[in-house]
Amino acid sequence: MLLNSSRPKRTAFFLLTPALTALCIALASHAEDRPPNVVLIFADDIGIETVGAYGSEYATPHIDSLAQNGVRFDYGHATPVCTTSRTRLLTGTYNFKHYQAFAHLDPTLYTLPRYMKDAGYRTCVVGKWQLAGNMEYGGVGSYPSDIGFDEHFVWQIERTLKGSRYWQPTLSDNGVAKTYCKDDFAPTLLNEYLLDFIDRDPGAPFFALYNPVLAHDPWTTTPDSLDAKTPKEKFRGMMAYLDKMVGRLLAKLDEHALTENTLVFFIGDNGTHPEITSLRNGKPITGGKWHSKDAGTHVPFLAQWPNGIPAGRVRKDLVEVMDVFPAIAAAVGQPANTEFDGIDFFASKQKREWIFMHYDPQWGSDYFNTAMPAARFLFDKKWKLYGDGRVYRVDRDPLEESPIDPESLKGARLREYKQLKSTFENMNDGPLKPGYLNKPLKGTIPPPNPDCDP
Repeated sequence: MLLNSSRPKRTAFFLLTPALTALCIALASHAEDRPPNVVLIFADDIGIETVGAYGSEYATPHIDSLAQNGVRFDYGHATPVCTTSRTRLLTGTYNFKHYQAFAHLDPTLYTLPRYMKDAGYRTCVVGKWQLAGNMEYGGVGSYPSDIGFDEHFVWQIERTLKGSRYWQPTLSDNGVAKTYCKDDFAPTLLNEYLLDFIDRDPGAPFFALYNPVLAHDPWTTTPDSLDAKTPKEKFRGMMAYLDKMVGRLLAKLDEHALTENTLVFFIGDNGTHPEITSLRNGKPITGGKWHSKDAGTHVPFLAQWPNGIPAGRVRKDLVEVMDVFPAIAAAVGQPANTEFDGIDFFASKQKREWIFMHYDPQWGSDYFNTAMPAARFLFDKKWKLYGDGRVYRVDRDPLEESPIDPESLKGARLREYKQLKSTFENMNDGPLKPGYLNKPLKGTIPPPNPDCDP
Protein backbone atom coordinates (compact mmCIF):
# COMPACT_ATOMS: atom_id res chain seq x y z
CA MET A 1 0.00 0.00 0.00
CA LEU A 2 1.39 3.35 -1.02
CA LEU A 3 1.94 5.61 1.97
CA ASN A 4 2.47 9.34 1.75
CA SER A 5 4.71 10.43 4.58
CA SER A 6 5.10 14.02 3.45
CA ARG A 7 2.67 16.31 1.67
CA PRO A 8 4.42 19.69 1.49
CA LYS A 9 2.56 22.89 0.95
CA ARG A 10 2.46 23.94 -2.67
CA THR A 11 4.43 27.14 -3.09
CA ALA A 12 5.03 29.33 -6.15
CA PHE A 13 8.54 30.72 -6.62
CA PHE A 14 7.99 32.97 -9.64
CA LEU A 15 6.46 36.37 -10.35
CA LEU A 16 3.71 37.09 -12.88
CA THR A 17 2.79 40.23 -14.72
CA PRO A 18 -0.82 41.36 -14.21
CA ALA A 19 -1.75 40.20 -17.72
CA LEU A 20 -0.15 36.81 -17.26
CA THR A 21 -1.76 36.48 -13.84
CA ALA A 22 -5.20 37.07 -15.35
CA LEU A 23 -4.48 34.51 -18.06
CA CYS A 24 -3.38 31.91 -15.51
CA ILE A 25 -6.52 32.48 -13.45
CA ALA A 26 -8.67 32.06 -16.55
CA LEU A 27 -6.86 28.87 -17.56
CA ALA A 28 -7.10 27.46 -14.05
CA SER A 29 -10.84 28.07 -13.95
CA HIS A 30 -11.26 25.90 -17.06
CA ALA A 31 -8.49 23.41 -16.39
CA GLU A 32 -10.95 20.77 -15.27
CA ASP A 33 -14.43 20.84 -16.79
CA ARG A 34 -15.59 17.86 -14.81
CA PRO A 35 -17.03 18.61 -11.36
CA PRO A 36 -14.84 17.46 -8.49
CA ASN A 37 -14.78 14.11 -6.80
CA VAL A 38 -15.78 14.58 -3.18
CA VAL A 39 -14.42 12.78 -0.11
CA LEU A 40 -15.99 13.83 3.18
CA ILE A 41 -14.05 12.60 6.22
CA PHE A 42 -16.27 12.91 9.28
CA ALA A 43 -14.09 11.93 12.22
CA ASP A 44 -15.58 10.74 15.49
CA ASP A 45 -15.33 12.63 18.80
CA ILE A 46 -12.44 14.95 18.05
CA GLY A 47 -12.55 18.60 19.02
CA ILE A 48 -10.43 21.33 17.50
CA GLU A 49 -7.72 20.77 20.12
CA THR A 50 -6.84 17.32 18.68
CA VAL A 51 -5.37 18.36 15.30
CA GLY A 52 -1.86 19.72 14.85
CA ALA A 53 -2.90 22.42 12.39
CA TYR A 54 -4.84 24.03 15.25
CA GLY A 55 -1.98 23.89 17.74
CA SER A 56 -2.62 20.44 19.18
CA GLU A 57 -0.06 18.44 21.12
CA TYR A 58 -0.77 15.48 18.81
CA ALA A 59 1.18 15.03 15.59
CA THR A 60 -1.24 14.83 12.64
CA PRO A 61 0.89 15.66 9.56
CA HIS A 62 -1.43 14.19 6.93
CA ILE A 63 -4.51 15.91 8.30
CA ASP A 64 -2.47 19.12 8.62
CA SER A 65 -1.58 18.89 4.93
CA LEU A 66 -5.22 19.58 4.08
CA ALA A 67 -4.82 22.94 5.79
CA GLN A 68 -1.48 23.59 4.09
CA ASN A 69 -2.86 22.75 0.64
CA GLY A 70 -6.37 24.08 1.16
CA VAL A 71 -8.34 26.09 3.70
CA ARG A 72 -8.42 25.93 7.49
CA PHE A 73 -11.61 27.19 9.07
CA ASP A 74 -10.78 28.38 12.59
CA TYR A 75 -14.40 28.68 13.73
CA GLY A 76 -15.94 25.40 12.53
CA HIS A 77 -18.72 23.89 14.62
CA ALA A 78 -20.82 20.75 14.93
CA THR A 79 -23.53 19.82 17.43
CA PRO A 80 -22.37 18.28 20.73
CA VAL A 81 -23.26 14.67 19.79
CA CYS A 82 -22.86 12.51 16.69
CA THR A 83 -26.37 11.80 15.37
CA THR A 84 -27.54 15.41 15.44
CA SER A 85 -24.36 16.43 13.59
CA ARG A 86 -24.72 13.64 11.00
CA THR A 87 -28.35 14.37 10.21
CA ARG A 88 -27.55 18.09 10.01
CA LEU A 89 -24.67 17.30 7.63
CA LEU A 90 -26.69 14.95 5.41
CA THR A 91 -29.72 17.24 5.05
CA GLY A 92 -28.29 20.76 5.23
CA THR A 93 -31.17 21.72 7.53
CA TYR A 94 -31.79 22.51 11.18
CA ASN A 95 -32.30 19.55 13.49
CA PHE A 96 -35.69 20.77 14.64
CA LYS A 97 -36.90 20.26 11.05
CA HIS A 98 -35.80 16.66 10.63
CA TYR A 99 -34.37 15.05 13.77
CA GLN A 100 -36.72 12.56 15.39
CA ALA A 101 -34.66 10.24 17.56
CA PHE A 102 -31.13 9.26 18.39
CA ALA A 103 -29.46 6.89 15.87
CA HIS A 104 -32.27 7.55 13.40
CA LEU A 105 -32.62 9.29 10.02
CA ASP A 106 -35.95 9.53 8.20
CA PRO A 107 -35.47 7.73 4.83
CA THR A 108 -37.92 10.08 3.09
CA LEU A 109 -35.55 13.06 3.46
CA TYR A 110 -33.56 14.38 0.52
CA THR A 111 -29.94 13.87 1.47
CA LEU A 112 -26.44 14.68 0.30
CA PRO A 113 -25.74 11.15 -1.08
CA ARG A 114 -29.05 11.20 -2.97
CA TYR A 115 -28.06 14.53 -4.48
CA MET A 116 -24.64 13.16 -5.50
CA LYS A 117 -26.20 10.07 -7.05
CA ASP A 118 -28.69 12.23 -8.97
CA ALA A 119 -25.72 14.29 -10.21
CA GLY A 120 -24.13 11.17 -11.74
CA TYR A 121 -21.64 10.22 -9.04
CA ARG A 122 -20.68 6.78 -7.76
CA THR A 123 -21.49 6.89 -4.06
CA CYS A 124 -20.11 5.02 -1.09
CA VAL A 125 -20.19 5.25 2.71
CA VAL A 126 -17.48 3.65 4.84
CA GLY A 127 -17.29 3.53 8.63
CA LYS A 128 -19.80 4.50 11.31
CA TRP A 129 -23.45 4.40 10.25
CA GLN A 130 -25.76 4.29 13.32
CA LEU A 131 -28.73 5.83 11.51
CA ALA A 132 -31.06 2.86 10.97
CA GLY A 133 -31.89 1.90 14.54
CA ASN A 134 -33.66 4.11 17.03
CA MET A 135 -32.27 3.24 20.46
CA GLU A 136 -35.31 4.49 22.37
CA TYR A 137 -38.05 2.88 20.31
CA GLY A 138 -36.37 0.13 18.32
CA GLY A 139 -37.65 1.58 15.07
CA VAL A 140 -36.08 1.52 11.63
CA GLY A 141 -34.64 4.65 10.06
CA SER A 142 -32.36 4.80 7.03
CA TYR A 143 -30.05 2.20 5.61
CA PRO A 144 -27.31 3.47 3.27
CA SER A 145 -29.15 2.36 0.13
CA ASP A 146 -32.29 4.19 1.27
CA ILE A 147 -30.66 7.61 0.97
CA GLY A 148 -28.48 7.30 -2.13
CA PHE A 149 -25.40 5.18 -1.41
CA ASP A 150 -24.48 2.62 -4.05
CA GLU A 151 -22.12 0.80 -1.70
CA HIS A 152 -21.50 0.58 2.00
CA PHE A 153 -19.04 -1.01 4.39
CA VAL A 154 -20.13 0.15 7.81
CA TRP A 155 -20.09 -0.40 11.55
CA GLN A 156 -23.43 -0.52 13.43
CA ILE A 157 -25.74 -0.55 10.46
CA GLU A 158 -28.39 -1.55 13.03
CA ARG A 159 -28.51 -1.15 16.78
CA THR A 160 -28.67 -4.94 17.18
CA LEU A 161 -25.60 -5.38 14.97
CA LYS A 162 -23.36 -3.05 16.93
CA GLY A 163 -20.55 -5.38 17.95
CA SER A 164 -17.01 -4.04 18.26
CA ARG A 165 -15.92 -0.96 16.33
CA TYR A 166 -12.20 -1.71 16.76
CA TRP A 167 -10.62 -5.15 17.29
CA GLN A 168 -12.59 -8.18 16.00
CA PRO A 169 -15.27 -5.85 14.62
CA THR A 170 -18.73 -6.57 13.30
CA LEU A 171 -19.14 -4.79 9.95
CA SER A 172 -21.82 -4.80 7.25
CA ASP A 173 -20.52 -5.26 3.71
CA ASN A 174 -23.34 -4.17 1.39
CA GLY A 175 -26.01 -5.70 3.59
CA VAL A 176 -24.11 -8.76 4.82
CA ALA A 177 -22.99 -8.57 8.45
CA LYS A 178 -19.72 -10.27 9.37
CA THR A 179 -17.69 -10.56 12.57
CA TYR A 180 -13.98 -10.48 11.77
CA CYS A 181 -11.06 -12.18 13.48
CA LYS A 182 -9.53 -11.05 16.77
CA ASP A 183 -6.48 -9.55 15.03
CA ASP A 184 -8.57 -7.56 12.55
CA PHE A 185 -8.77 -3.82 13.28
CA ALA A 186 -11.84 -2.05 11.91
CA PRO A 187 -10.20 1.29 10.99
CA THR A 188 -7.75 -0.60 8.77
CA LEU A 189 -10.48 -2.69 7.12
CA LEU A 190 -12.64 0.38 6.53
CA ASN A 191 -9.76 2.33 5.00
CA GLU A 192 -8.85 -0.57 2.70
CA TYR A 193 -12.43 -0.75 1.45
CA LEU A 194 -12.42 2.96 0.65
CA LEU A 195 -9.13 2.69 -1.23
CA ASP A 196 -10.50 -0.27 -3.20
CA PHE A 197 -13.62 1.74 -4.05
CA ILE A 198 -11.39 4.40 -5.61
CA ASP A 199 -9.21 1.79 -7.37
CA ARG A 200 -12.15 0.07 -9.05
CA ASP A 201 -13.15 3.00 -11.26
CA PRO A 202 -10.94 6.05 -10.68
CA GLY A 203 -12.06 7.66 -13.95
CA ALA A 204 -15.70 8.04 -12.90
CA PRO A 205 -16.73 10.89 -10.55
CA PHE A 206 -17.28 9.62 -7.03
CA PHE A 207 -18.55 10.73 -3.64
CA ALA A 208 -17.32 8.96 -0.51
CA LEU A 209 -18.52 9.62 3.02
CA TYR A 210 -15.72 8.32 5.23
CA ASN A 211 -16.65 7.93 8.90
CA PRO A 212 -13.44 6.36 10.25
CA VAL A 213 -14.82 5.57 13.78
CA LEU A 214 -11.62 6.99 15.35
CA ALA A 215 -11.14 8.46 17.93
CA HIS A 216 -14.35 7.51 19.76
CA ASP A 217 -14.16 5.63 23.05
CA PRO A 218 -13.63 2.86 24.21
CA TRP A 219 -9.96 3.75 24.38
CA THR A 220 -8.00 1.11 22.57
CA THR A 221 -4.61 0.20 21.24
CA THR A 222 -4.02 0.33 17.50
CA PRO A 223 -1.70 -1.84 15.36
CA ASP A 224 0.87 0.94 15.80
CA SER A 225 0.39 1.54 19.56
CA LEU A 226 0.06 -1.90 21.13
CA ASP A 227 1.99 -0.83 24.24
CA ALA A 228 -0.35 2.07 25.13
CA LYS A 229 -1.74 1.71 28.66
CA THR A 230 -3.59 4.81 29.89
CA PRO A 231 -6.61 6.39 28.22
CA LYS A 232 -4.48 9.37 27.15
CA GLU A 233 -1.77 7.12 25.66
CA LYS A 234 -4.40 5.14 23.79
CA PHE A 235 -6.12 8.31 22.57
CA ARG A 236 -2.79 9.64 21.29
CA GLY A 237 -2.26 6.38 19.40
CA MET A 238 -5.80 6.52 18.01
CA MET A 239 -5.21 10.05 16.70
CA ALA A 240 -1.93 8.94 15.11
CA TYR A 241 -3.69 6.02 13.42
CA LEU A 242 -6.50 8.26 12.19
CA ASP A 243 -3.87 10.51 10.66
CA LYS A 244 -2.18 7.51 9.05
CA MET A 245 -5.49 6.42 7.47
CA VAL A 246 -6.00 9.93 6.09
CA GLY A 247 -2.47 9.76 4.67
CA ARG A 248 -3.26 6.50 2.89
CA LEU A 249 -6.36 8.07 1.35
CA LEU A 250 -4.47 11.14 0.15
CA ALA A 251 -1.74 8.93 -1.29
CA LYS A 252 -4.37 6.93 -3.19
CA LEU A 253 -5.70 10.13 -4.76
CA ASP A 254 -2.14 11.05 -5.76
CA GLU A 255 -1.60 7.56 -7.21
CA HIS A 256 -4.52 8.01 -9.61
CA ALA A 257 -3.75 11.69 -10.34
CA LEU A 258 -7.04 12.65 -8.69
CA THR A 259 -5.78 15.08 -6.06
CA GLU A 260 -6.15 18.27 -8.11
CA ASN A 261 -9.84 17.73 -8.78
CA THR A 262 -10.96 16.09 -5.55
CA LEU A 263 -12.64 18.13 -2.84
CA VAL A 264 -11.57 16.61 0.48
CA PHE A 265 -13.14 17.65 3.77
CA PHE A 266 -11.91 16.73 7.23
CA ILE A 267 -14.41 17.62 9.97
CA GLY A 268 -15.09 16.47 13.53
CA ASP A 269 -18.62 15.36 14.36
CA ASN A 270 -18.59 16.79 17.92
CA GLY A 271 -16.20 17.66 20.71
CA THR A 272 -13.77 15.25 22.36
CA HIS A 273 -14.85 12.86 25.11
CA PRO A 274 -14.67 14.57 28.55
CA GLU A 275 -12.21 11.95 29.84
CA ILE A 276 -9.54 13.37 27.53
CA THR A 277 -7.74 16.63 28.25
CA SER A 278 -5.39 17.84 25.50
CA LEU A 279 -3.08 20.78 25.03
CA ARG A 280 -3.86 23.36 22.39
CA ASN A 281 -1.18 26.01 22.01
CA GLY A 282 0.08 24.93 25.42
CA LYS A 283 -3.28 25.36 27.17
CA PRO A 284 -5.30 22.40 28.50
CA ILE A 285 -8.68 21.78 26.87
CA THR A 286 -10.99 19.20 28.42
CA GLY A 287 -13.28 17.50 25.93
CA GLY A 288 -16.84 18.83 25.86
CA LYS A 289 -18.81 16.13 24.05
CA TRP A 290 -22.53 16.06 25.05
CA HIS A 291 -22.47 19.66 26.26
CA SER A 292 -23.23 22.95 24.53
CA LYS A 293 -20.09 24.82 25.56
CA ASP A 294 -17.38 25.64 23.03
CA ALA A 295 -15.45 22.43 23.70
CA GLY A 296 -18.56 20.45 22.75
CA THR A 297 -19.11 22.12 19.36
CA HIS A 298 -15.75 23.57 18.22
CA VAL A 299 -14.24 21.04 15.79
CA PRO A 300 -11.50 20.81 13.15
CA PHE A 301 -12.87 21.93 9.78
CA LEU A 302 -10.53 21.61 6.78
CA ALA A 303 -11.04 21.50 3.02
CA GLN A 304 -8.65 20.85 0.14
CA TRP A 305 -9.44 21.18 -3.57
CA PRO A 306 -6.45 22.38 -5.62
CA ASN A 307 -8.58 23.13 -8.68
CA GLY A 308 -11.00 25.23 -6.66
CA ILE A 309 -9.40 26.43 -3.40
CA PRO A 310 -6.15 28.40 -3.09
CA ALA A 311 -3.60 26.72 -0.84
CA GLY A 312 -2.84 27.89 2.67
CA ARG A 313 -5.94 29.97 3.33
CA VAL A 314 -7.17 30.58 6.88
CA ARG A 315 -10.80 31.59 7.35
CA LYS A 316 -11.98 33.36 10.49
CA ASP A 317 -15.70 33.37 9.75
CA LEU A 318 -18.16 30.95 11.34
CA VAL A 319 -18.98 27.69 9.53
CA GLU A 320 -20.82 24.59 10.63
CA VAL A 321 -21.66 21.09 9.41
CA MET A 322 -25.06 22.20 8.06
CA ASP A 323 -23.17 24.29 5.48
CA VAL A 324 -21.31 21.37 3.90
CA PHE A 325 -24.18 20.10 1.71
CA PRO A 326 -24.87 23.50 0.05
CA ALA A 327 -21.12 24.08 -0.39
CA ILE A 328 -20.71 20.71 -2.13
CA ALA A 329 -23.78 21.35 -4.28
CA ALA A 330 -22.29 24.66 -5.41
CA ALA A 331 -18.99 22.94 -6.28
CA VAL A 332 -20.78 20.19 -8.21
CA GLY A 333 -22.90 22.75 -10.01
CA GLN A 334 -26.17 20.81 -10.18
CA PRO A 335 -29.38 22.18 -8.62
CA ALA A 336 -30.46 20.45 -5.42
CA ASN A 337 -34.02 19.27 -4.93
CA THR A 338 -34.26 20.77 -1.47
CA GLU A 339 -34.12 24.02 0.48
CA PHE A 340 -31.09 24.56 2.67
CA ASP A 341 -30.72 26.26 6.01
CA GLY A 342 -26.94 26.07 5.55
CA ILE A 343 -24.91 28.36 3.29
CA ASP A 344 -22.25 27.85 0.64
CA PHE A 345 -19.19 28.93 2.61
CA PHE A 346 -17.06 28.92 -0.54
CA ALA A 347 -19.10 31.79 -1.98
CA SER A 348 -17.33 35.07 -1.28
CA LYS A 349 -20.59 36.92 -0.61
CA GLN A 350 -21.94 34.36 1.87
CA LYS A 351 -20.58 34.69 5.37
CA ARG A 352 -22.27 33.25 8.42
CA GLU A 353 -22.78 35.80 11.21
CA TRP A 354 -24.15 33.39 13.82
CA ILE A 355 -24.97 29.73 14.46
CA PHE A 356 -28.24 28.49 15.94
CA MET A 357 -28.63 25.04 17.47
CA HIS A 358 -31.62 23.28 18.89
CA TYR A 359 -29.80 20.48 20.64
CA ASP A 360 -31.96 17.74 22.12
CA PRO A 361 -30.11 14.44 21.65
CA GLN A 362 -33.00 12.25 22.77
CA TRP A 363 -36.06 14.47 22.29
CA GLY A 364 -37.38 14.25 25.83
CA SER A 365 -35.64 11.26 27.39
CA ASP A 366 -35.35 11.95 31.13
CA TYR A 367 -31.93 10.29 31.40
CA PHE A 368 -30.36 12.15 28.53
CA ASN A 369 -31.87 15.46 29.54
CA THR A 370 -29.68 15.07 32.63
CA ALA A 371 -26.54 13.50 31.17
CA MET A 372 -26.82 15.36 27.84
CA PRO A 373 -28.75 18.51 28.74
CA ALA A 374 -30.94 19.80 25.93
CA ALA A 375 -30.52 23.44 24.96
CA ARG A 376 -31.52 26.04 22.43
CA PHE A 377 -28.67 28.45 21.84
CA LEU A 378 -27.37 30.98 19.35
CA PHE A 379 -23.83 32.32 19.20
CA ASP A 380 -21.34 34.32 17.22
CA LYS A 381 -17.64 34.73 17.99
CA LYS A 382 -18.37 37.03 20.95
CA TRP A 383 -21.81 36.33 22.36
CA LYS A 384 -23.85 33.26 23.27
CA LEU A 385 -27.55 33.33 24.12
CA TYR A 386 -29.54 30.44 25.58
CA GLY A 387 -33.27 29.85 25.43
CA ASP A 388 -33.45 29.99 29.23
CA GLY A 389 -32.13 33.57 29.19
CA ARG A 390 -28.45 33.02 29.98
CA VAL A 391 -25.96 35.26 28.18
CA TYR A 392 -22.17 34.85 27.95
CA ARG A 393 -19.22 36.61 26.34
CA VAL A 394 -17.72 33.41 24.95
CA ASP A 395 -14.68 35.18 23.51
CA ARG A 396 -13.64 35.93 27.11
CA ASP A 397 -15.45 33.14 28.93
CA PRO A 398 -15.38 29.95 26.79
CA LEU A 399 -16.18 27.78 29.81
CA GLU A 400 -19.34 29.86 30.41
CA GLU A 401 -18.63 30.41 34.09
CA SER A 402 -19.79 34.03 34.37
CA PRO A 403 -23.24 34.80 32.93
CA ILE A 404 -23.85 38.43 32.01
CA ASP A 405 -26.82 40.47 33.13
CA PRO A 406 -28.23 42.05 29.94
CA GLU A 407 -29.38 45.01 32.02
CA SER A 408 -25.71 45.91 32.59
CA LEU A 409 -24.93 46.28 28.89
CA LYS A 410 -24.53 49.69 27.29
CA GLY A 411 -23.59 51.22 23.95
CA ALA A 412 -22.16 48.89 21.30
CA ARG A 413 -22.40 45.85 23.56
CA LEU A 414 -26.09 46.45 24.14
CA ARG A 415 -26.71 46.85 20.41
CA GLU A 416 -24.84 43.61 19.64
CA TYR A 417 -26.83 41.76 22.27
CA LYS A 418 -30.19 43.12 21.08
CA GLN A 419 -29.42 42.17 17.48
CA LEU A 420 -28.60 38.58 18.41
CA LYS A 421 -31.58 38.36 20.76
CA SER A 422 -33.90 39.47 17.97
CA THR A 423 -32.42 36.83 15.66
CA PHE A 424 -32.86 34.19 18.35
CA GLU A 425 -36.49 35.07 18.96
CA ASN A 426 -37.29 34.89 15.25
CA MET A 427 -36.02 31.33 14.85
CA ASN A 428 -38.86 28.98 13.92
CA ASP A 429 -38.07 25.89 15.95
CA GLY A 430 -41.44 24.60 17.01
CA PRO A 431 -42.01 21.07 18.30
CA LEU A 432 -41.24 18.24 15.90
CA LYS A 433 -43.99 15.89 14.80
CA PRO A 434 -43.88 12.27 16.01
CA GLY A 435 -40.95 10.34 14.63
CA TYR A 436 -40.86 8.09 11.60
CA LEU A 437 -40.81 4.57 13.06
CA ASN A 438 -41.05 1.13 11.51
CA LYS A 439 -40.93 -2.51 12.58
CA PRO A 440 -38.42 -3.47 15.30
CA LEU A 441 -34.92 -4.52 14.34
CA LYS A 442 -34.13 -8.22 14.51
CA GLY A 443 -30.51 -8.58 13.39
CA THR A 444 -28.06 -10.49 15.56
CA ILE A 445 -24.28 -10.24 15.66
CA PRO A 446 -22.78 -13.13 13.64
CA PRO A 447 -20.05 -15.25 15.24
CA PRO A 448 -16.45 -14.86 14.09
CA ASN A 449 -15.38 -16.54 10.86
CA PRO A 450 -14.57 -20.21 11.60
CA ASP A 451 -11.30 -19.73 9.70
CA CYS A 452 -10.05 -17.26 12.34
CA ASP A 453 -7.15 -18.30 14.52
CA PRO A 454 -8.35 -19.46 17.95
